[in-house]
Amino acid sequence: MDTYHKWLQSEKEWIDIYCKKIRRQSLFITTPFVLVVMTILFGGMSALNGGGQEDLLYGAFGGFMLGVIVCGIYLLILLPGLSAGRYTKKIEKNVRELSFSETEKEQLAQEMLAADEAHKISYTITGPGSKGTPGRFVLTPHYAFLEGSTPYSILVRLSDIARISSGEEQKTATTHQAKSRTIYNFTLHTIGFYRKDRQQNNAAGTDLPDIAYGFFDARIRDQVLALLKESGIESHDLT
Repeated sequence: MDTYHKWLQSEKEWIDIYCKKIRRQSLFITTPFVLVVMTILFGGMSALNGGGQEDLLYGAFGGFMLGVIVCGIYLLILLPGLSAGRYTKKIEKNVRELSFSETEKEQLAQEMLAADEAHKISYTITGPGSKGTPGRFVLTPHYAFLEGSTPYSILVRLSDIARISSGEEQKTATTHQAKSRTIYNFTLHTIGFYRKDRQQNNAAGTDLPDIAYGFFDARIRDQVLALLKESGIESHDLT
């Protein structure tokens, strides 16, 4: 296995810890809880309607079977998305978008595997719509890598970047439940990357960054920004 694929394997193992945790919770906590609640609920409804023991049993069995159907649909939707390989494919796609040569891939992998803890920031993503997914930032001599956010993988080649900026954006998010929805207003704390070839890409006339990192927690953003400043990239505060 070459260095690049060793790095991808390490990334797969890192996110798989979270995937296994959610699978265990879904299979051994959420699913049994739903089955028990549905069984008791429908059995109790049969009893309250004046049915005898046989009706209670039929009601309980009907509730259990309905729970099986509901949990089956839930697991069919959830489990495919918890494949660790799915996440490493997102990283590979990100690398392809940057048109890395084989030599650059090996350099990227070597630097990522060699990165020390002083140049890594691990955190839990908490905010509207988030599910406690892990996030991580890694800075190496030539690359900045944020994973776990949206999109899952944001890789930056530092030699492409002229300057960075920090700022805040006011956002609105909506979460949907069975019969209701909740609207959240929140602040997204950002780091923007401005490429050296902005004029060539017709982006010089706008102040929008070419690449951006977003964080729910200003403290995490500031820690990442402090590490990036160590790379010597010019920084501007837009807040």
